[in-house]
Amino acid sequence: MTATENRLRESLSAAAATAVDVRPLTLPIRRRFRIPMLLAAAAVTMAAVGVGFVWAGQLDPRTTTAVQASPTPRFQPQMLISVFLCKEHDVFPQCKGQKADKEKIAEALWSRPDVEWLSFESAAKAYKNFREQNKDNSVILTTIKVKDMPEVFRVVPEQGADWKAIVTASKALPGVSNVIDQRCIRGC
Repeated sequence: MTATENRLRESLSAAAATAVDVRPLTLPIRRRFRIPMLLAAAAVTMAAVGVGFVWAGQLDPRTTTAVQASPTPRFQPQMLISVFLCKEHDVFPQCKGQKADKEKIAEALWSRPDVEWLSFESAAKAYKNFREQNKDNSVILTTIKVKDMPEVFRVVPEQGADWKAIVTASKALPGVSNVIDQRCIRGC
């Protein structure tokens, strides 16, 4: 990206962070049915082309391997930004009197052009991952319970995105207790 594009992105990000009551955009109802129809048409077309190649003898089906796509991309943990949500009786000062509205936070994160992927992790899922990571430490496992785990959004930034801008904008969202750039856990 050029310096001008970076400055424009930072300016727009700063302007977006100052917006207070932005009404979320909604899709027309009829548009929701259009995408599955397009996907179905694309799948039928691809199947017809594949059958045509097999029939023509240009593609031997015994030598091709099927690749299954994952519905959610798999990313390395160090390539994520974790946005932790406030929970009841949280000690963070920004959580006093704040309740995390997951839908508004998700909309705010998805609306950023520098976010490639966003996933939500419930307290139960976070606890399960925590137990797997600390399976050898029985003291921690007996101390930490599911109710101690916060809910979290995992953000995967676009290639070349300004991670600091994403972290700063995420921290400013109401209902967010903490934001961690996973790259900085081992030192930034």
